[in-house]
Amino acid sequence: MGDITTRVITGFFFLIVMIGGVILSEYSFLILFSLLVVLCINEYHGIIHNLLSSTPKWKTTYKLINTVFSVIIFGIVFLVASNKIPLISWSVVCGFPLTWLVIEMYTKSEKPFYNVCLNSMAIFYLAIPLSSSCLLAFHAGEYSWHYLLAIMIFAWSNDSFAYLAGRFLGKHKLFERISPKKTWEGFVGGTLGAVLFAYIVWLLFPKWTGYNVSLITYVILAVITSVTSTYGDLAESMIKRNLQIKDSGTALPGHGGFLDRFDGLIFSLPACTLYLTFMQ
Repeated sequence: MGDITTRVITGFFFLIVMIGGVILSEYSFLILFSLLVVLCINEYHGIIHNLLSSTPKWKTTYKLINTVFSVIIFGIVFLVASNKIPLISWSVVCGFPLTWLVIEMYTKSEKPFYNVCLNSMAIFYLAIPLSSSCLLAFHAGEYSWHYLLAIMIFAWSNDSFAYLAGRFLGKHKLFERISPKKTWEGFVGGTLGAVLFAYIVWLLFPKWTGYNVSLITYVILAVITSVTSTYGDLAESMIKRNLQIKDSGTALPGHGGFLDRFDGLIFSLPACTLYLTFMQ
């Protein structure tokens, strides 16, 4: 089976699972994204394993603690966003990064602050950004997937159109030091692709969701998604280049790992949440 065929088949099933999990119910969304958080944290610890200054037993413990912390954070944000617990519960989230400072007092590591930074990064880079999906899902005051799925579609269309435009038209490097293959033509093509799908979403979603969102709002979200997804992709490329690895994992044949697949959404989900929170 060729690489392109493998990539297409994996992508097809990936889309079915992601779209189905989001539109089925708030609880399927909760299960899907909680699992995604767990898988991303596991993958993150896989790539930083050799950087941690601790014994193998503590490295395993770090991953377990970070997984529990991240799932709890996602759960708290979900419950607050769905008005099941009071807003003050948010304050609990602030304690998790600080907890790593206390944990490192007991590890006897020679580089405790180094470990604190690496472990806390999992929360700041993965758990909190992915948890912003809950705010999008309940932005209407009840569970509705129109904003969340729209942004996911914009991110996927941006990736696809950027790849095609970069492959056939790309000449001017976007950020050669970090990602030699990325071009300005690819970035523009990706943005135009996302805007095109913003129009399609605007036409179709009111019939499916019952929520009417203006075309200009979807276009703005598409542009925000395109820009921030590009930065998310570049950020992960910077991490992989620094660690001298090609992919973050091998869980998704033809696509690499979960961090490779969700690097753009990690940036675009909180960015779009901020826009909708303060501008809508």
